[in-house]
Amino acid sequence: MGEYQKLGTERFHDLQDMYAKILTIGIPVLIRGGLFKDYVSIQGTSNVIKGKLDLNRTLKTNTLLRKNIALVYDEFSEDLLLNQLIKATLLYLCRSPKLSRAKRKGFHGFLPYFSQVSDIELHGNLWKNVRYHRQNLRYQFIIDVCRLLYEDLLLDEHTTTGSHREFQDTQSLASIFEKFIYAFYKRETNYHVFRPQISWHTDDGFQEALPMMQTDLVLQKDHRTLIIDAKFYTKNMRARFEGGTMKHTSSNLYQLFTYVNNWQKKEAETVSGMLLYAKTTAEIQPNHLYQVKGHTYAIHALDLQQDFQGIKEDLLCYAQRHLN
Repeated sequence: MGEYQKLGTERFHDLQDMYAKILTIGIPVLIRGGLFKDYVSIQGTSNVIKGKLDLNRTLKTNTLLRKNIALVYDEFSEDLLLNQLIKATLLYLCRSPKLSRAKRKGFHGFLPYFSQVSDIELHGNLWKNVRYHRQNLRYQFIIDVCRLLYEDLLLDEHTTTGSHREFQDTQSLASIFEKFIYAFYKRETNYHVFRPQISWHTDDGFQEALPMMQTDLVLQKDHRTLIIDAKFYTKNMRARFEGGTMKHTSSNLYQLFTYVNNWQKKEAETVSGMLLYAKTTAEIQPNHLYQVKGHTYAIHALDLQQDFQGIKEDLLCYAQRHLN
């Protein structure tokens, strides 16, 4: 997370400007670590046998007449979907009139590192084919930013109303906020950090048509578990009428309460829940601790305007109250 510390002190014109800046920091980090490679299946022809002989294709294409045979073999290559998505995003950014000439030139400078990666045309279905595992997990944040840029830059903005556009921007920032919190605890702590789905604790085991409970992140240490739900809203607390008392959003509390109470708790395990908001400009911000039915529920607002060291100290403090 240290690579992105300077972002907290910069001002951005819009989301596109912020996404572009994240990529100018994150892509060199990927390059320095080496582009991810894996074995890919290649179909080709040769006069030397390697891999497996594809007899059907050899006969259908008459390769024997050219003294060749059709083969299928594995090759250790960086020509993978993850790298293809990054390259396609870079190519678009290099041509985008919405970015300054200096930024376009900077992105163009990354392209030589992707010379062995095929060109693809970006479309929405590609992102559904992305799969992560231990070896390529470092790509996740950058790929998510590429996807957000695709949605923000490539989609026709002329068909989007102002209110709809604002909603899309908020959704994009919410996604980044959630991923930032997950990545922070993954890299800056020794907690077990994961995103499990929680099953409904029904009496008879019947769960048909019940909605899926997908957590944002869960932290574990020894026999302590903290379920965190990250929220990014323009308003963190609301009043029923102007001048009324500010209250927490009930749906968020109900969601967290449901997660905690359906967690399959082990013997001697303590389970807590936390709503973590991004701090807004409102005078009253959530900062409360509740004890409900044997569980602790914390609600905090993280100030993202402070420097990274302050953000780090706050996030560590929030977790330590429950896990230490």
